[in-house]
Amino acid sequence: MNKSWINLIMGVGLAGSVAMAAGTANAEEHETAAGRAKADFVNYCASCHGLDGTGNGPMASELKGKPADLTLLSKNNGGKFPYMKIRKTVDGSMETGSLRAHSSKEMPVWGDVFRRDAGADGSKYMVAQARIMSIIDYIAAQQK
Repeated sequence: MNKSWINLIMGVGLAGSVAMAAGTANAEEHETAAGRAKADFVNYCASCHGLDGTGNGPMASELKGKPADLTLLSKNNGGKFPYMKIRKTVDGSMETGSLRAHSSKEMPVWGDVFRRDAGADGSKYMVAQARIMSIIDYIAAQQK
């Protein structure tokens, strides 16, 4: 790759970082973030919870317990989406801060997976949490 392409790529990356840091993300950037959240949901959640989040994914019949209907989380919590409870479930953390598998231990601890995916630098916890929160925001938007 020649130097001008490298400079262009670095410049675009820097400009994107500055725009995000300044909170000036435009609709296209928002759509990209929403697209990534949906892709993560499809890749990590839909096999059990289904593409529509109702618990009817292709692996659901193989599990001991029925996966939760993620579209009813607010309804089942007095009309308020339980962000912290869902974050702890997806991340695998409990009130004490120790990690656990989800409910029947059939659901993977996605926080561990996302931290491994984020790499070895010091920001991996923040990257994993951002990814978890984007999936949770996606689920929150699917409430009935």
